Amino acid sequence: MGKPGLTAWDIPELSGPHLRLRPLEPDDAAALLDTVDDEVWRWKLAPRPHTVAEMRQVVVDHLIGDPERQRAFLATRLADAAVLGCTTLYEYDRHHERVEMGWTWLRRSSWGQGLNEEMKYLLLQYCFNELGLKRVAWRLDSLNQRSRRALERMGFQYEGKLRSHQRRPDGSRRDSLYYGLLVAEWPECRERLLRLIKERSLCQGPG
Repeated sequence: MGKPGLTAWDIPELSGPHLRLRPLEPDDAAALLDTVDDEVWRWKLAPRPHTVAEMRQVVVDHLIGDPERQRAFLATRLADAAVLGCTTLYEYDRHHERVEMGWTWLRRSSWGQGLNEEMKYLLLQYCFNELGLKRVAWRLDSLNQRSRRALERMGFQYEGKLRSHQRRPDGSRRDSLYYGLLVAEWPECRERLLRLIKERSLCQGPG
């Protein structure tokens, strides 16, 4: 249950067995730049940053630009504090008790180790258990099959397609697919995520 009177961003950081999420700051741009490559950045709605200044602009413009409705987290590994990536909550609507997730990535050497599932677990636990939200949504490019499979594996429900919804950095139009998770679905999703984290963390290396 949500805590009465809790405001959106009262919890400064979230920690799991392998990850720590803390609020992203512009000064994290240099460390964050090192986590991206062409494949990691492939489906983002902004050109890939190649310099610290460009990454700082992404952070300011896309990730922390609206602190009342948006919060980005820097993901670091607990074992050695290595920066692994980023994840974001946005379109926060306290009245309607909903939020969206997006702008999430992990450096490629961390893929397939349960860290993506752990990020989702920490954020969903925060959204449903601490903020008392009723709905968390995710939108993605219709061509992004890897993320689509991951969302379905974790228990998000497909809700439909918005045609020609957004413009990609190359100027082409993308269809956006919407996935959602309701508070009533969270217990089953939580067990699924915990199982995936345990199974996939056996693959973790020093990467």
